[in-house]
Formats: sequence, C-alpha cells, structure tokens
Amino acid sequence: MNKKVKQKERQHKLNFEIKHPMVRVGEHGVITLKEAQKMADEQELDLVLINENAQPPVCKIMNYEKFIYQQNKAGKNKSLDIKEIKLGPNTSENDLSYRTKHICEFLDKGHKVKLTMQFRGRQMAFVDKGQELMLKLIVSVEEHGSAESIPKLEGKKLQCTLKPKAKK
Repeated sequence: MNKKVKQKERQHKLNFEIKHPMVRVGEHGVITLKEAQKMADEQELDLVLINENAQPPVCKIMNYEKFIYQQNKAGKNKSLDIKEIKLGPNTSENDLSYRTKHICEFLDKGHKVKLTMQFRGRQMAFVDKGQELMLKLIVSVEEHGSAESIPKLEGKKLQCTLKPKAKK
C-alpha cells in the first residue's frame, strides 16, 4: 500500500492496522488474521477491514487505491441524473407519444426530466399553444412523476422539470 492515501483521510483500516484475531474474508470464510495478511501479500493487494461490527469482522482483499478512486468517480456522476427532452410548439401527436414513452422510462429509472420548448422567430405568437402542449404532456405522465413547478417562459424557452414518484 502506497502512503498516498493518508491515515486520517481513510474510512477503513488496512493490513497491519487490523487487530482482530479472526476475520471473514470473502470466499475463504473465517480465517486467522495472519493467514489473511499472507494471502493479501501474495497477491500484492491490501487487506481492508470492511465491517468491524460483524462477528467475526469482515475483510476484503483488494487494491485500496483503486477502490477509493472508483468510489470518488461514482460520486461525481450523480449530477447526470437530469435528462432533457426538447420539444417545439408544433410537435406532432406521434412525436409527443414517442417522447412520452421515453419520459416514463426515465422517471421509472429515478431520473429527473427537464422539458424544454424552444420558440423561434414568429413562433413566439404561439406561446399559449406551447404551454397547452406541455401541460398535456405533464398530465399524460402523471402516474410516473409530477412537475416540480408549472412551466415557465424564460426568454424564448418554456421550461419545466419533472421528478419521479416516490417509491413505496
């Protein structure tokens, strides 16, 4: 184990910091601490204490730096759960049903959905028609999710965010 990950930054105990005489190591079952450390050394990996409160404590043989990297990487991807669906004020009925199906899938997977309707040039005269179309779409996906607020016109864009229904 490299000293790159400082002791106070870690949430887990590693290798010789573990003081329990017997530990449970994955598919190897309950073994002595010395055997577990020997196995980790042979594989040139770290013995990591995962759950200290279990009887016997649970350890895992892994590359700890890679594990921490993967955890940090996974935490950053959380911001990607907003999906955007773009519409126009003259979106046809067929396109609307197709997009409704996709919105329902996104909401069922737990993603938020941002509906955006862009008005260009003379289409600004049909803002009412666009709001009506967006409200119709919101009502059609009501069993999968609900709108966080009513659609708002910001400049030439009409926007609304849908959130998934809480799972019971």
